[in-house]
Amino acid sequence: MRIPRYFIDELMAKVDIVDLINSYIPLRKIGQNYTACCPFHNEKTPSFTVSSEKQFYYCFGCGASGSAISFMLNYARFEFVEAVQEIANRIGVEVVYEQDNTYQVDNSIDDLYKIMQQVSAYYRQQLRESQTAINYLKQRGLTGQIARDYGLGYAPDGWDNLLKIFGTDTETRNNLLKTGLITQNDAGKRYDRFRNRIIFPILDRRGRIIAFGGRVLDQSKPKYLNSPETTLFQKGNELYGWYLARKQGVLKTVIVVEGYMDVVALVQHGIHYAIATLGTATTTKHLTFLFRNVPEIIFCFDGDAAGQKAAWRALETALPLLEGSRQIRFIFLPQDDDPDGLIRSEGTQAFNKRITQATPLAEFLFATLQQQVNMNSIDGRAKLVELAKPLINQLPAGAYHDLMLQELSKLTGLNNLIIPKSQLKQSVNTSFRELSLVKRAIVYLLNYPELVKLIKYPEKLSFLNQDHIKLLLNLIEFIQFHPQLKLGAICEHWRYTEHESTINLLAKKKALSFENIDAIATLNIEEEFISILNSLYQPCQEQQSIDLLTQINLKLAQINQEKN
Repeated sequence: MRIPRYFIDELMAKVDIVDLINSYIPLRKIGQNYTACCPFHNEKTPSFTVSSEKQFYYCFGCGASGSAISFMLNYARFEFVEAVQEIANRIGVEVVYEQDNTYQVDNSIDDLYKIMQQVSAYYRQQLRESQTAINYLKQRGLTGQIARDYGLGYAPDGWDNLLKIFGTDTETRNNLLKTGLITQNDAGKRYDRFRNRIIFPILDRRGRIIAFGGRVLDQSKPKYLNSPETTLFQKGNELYGWYLARKQGVLKTVIVVEGYMDVVALVQHGIHYAIATLGTATTTKHLTFLFRNVPEIIFCFDGDAAGQKAAWRALETALPLLEGSRQIRFIFLPQDDDPDGLIRSEGTQAFNKRITQATPLAEFLFATLQQQVNMNSIDGRAKLVELAKPLINQLPAGAYHDLMLQELSKLTGLNNLIIPKSQLKQSVNTSFRELSLVKRAIVYLLNYPELVKLIKYPEKLSFLNQDHIKLLLNLIEFIQFHPQLKLGAICEHWRYTEHESTINLLAKKKALSFENIDAIATLNIEEEFISILNSLYQPCQEQQSIDLLTQINLKLAQINQEKN
């Protein structure tokens, strides 16, 4: 499902970000703005500010910022479409969806969530009635309490249990098929997907059941079976156990393991921050989401070659995201052990020691690369530089990048390892005055969209050959057509576009009226903006003159050629 951008713009014009955020955390009015202790990091003195005028929030402590939708994504843990749906419901607006170039309202997804909930209740009841399944869980060391907390169930043997109980009409049978609870063969025959398996409900970030995982009770294959990808479930986006881990409160760390039983066993032994990917390698989406919520991720893998390979893939995925205080560490278990069996055999205290001693990413990276070269030779150390530099280049500019470079210098004996600045990401802390004229113009328009009336000749700017000039022109046009939209809505318009990161970065810059900087208080906004425009127009005029002169010279050359 896609939601057309015009609908997002209209929704952002109607929602009040103050009312929305205040329904989650209590806000206190100070002057024209509202404030609270930041919900995105621990603090005692409020630094989280919400501007009613700009429909935008900003934290001066951690830098969190955004629109009403951003808040729903980052605090309430909604997916994008869900966030839009929730906001629309709050203000009594029906969401418009774009499908096959047509716009329509779709309420059928609620029926899919409903059938998942009903089937989960059926599986839980079947577990209570199956002594075989109960004995299996006891044998695995699981308690009734952990089975209840994680909603474990049992899918009895048989090909059509769900069809008999729930498939009483065509619509419900189709919904069972849409959710992957039943499957259909080439001959059109439908049957239950899960049979004679322990069932693990998979919850989304709002606690709704979106899929199931099933484990056999014997040595049958496949050992684990997951729901297929559906409208509700995309395995590359979801994390088993996250919803219940997050309910424990603010998390500082998560430990990522490979299976459902690993998560449940660790939680039962007091490690409540265990989660798992769902039959797929850790993705950028997984890590981006986790790093919005915790500063540290610990991967727990088997100690065999497959575990080392999985860890390296996770390292490569994580490198571009390691900015600020973010950390990655790795636990490698003894061969033939998994977290489930190991914590039951050695206990919580010993396993916690493994967590404390987990290998930092830098140590794992350099140790792995050194195994591929001969460190006792010049050629080997040179090879290490060639292997490590492309990886270090993926790190965002900052202290961690610099320290990694220093460690590489120490290992190889090279004191002047220089990575060209062009390969480094520009620091997000660039001051407002150091921005280009084009970016400064964007900052002013984002925060004071009414300034667009001062731009009499925007077409002149199209002659400029400067970075972000296209974005500036698009922004001018957008504000002219949507004069009622404020900062939050303007930023939201550029979500999922090539300009999203630039817009979000510039939205935080010095021109924010609630940033309480003395220089801003004394600044004549209109005069400053006009000055920027005049500075931009000057090279435009020069470029036009150059273009005109070039055309004249070409015409003269053509005339001379014709004469000759």
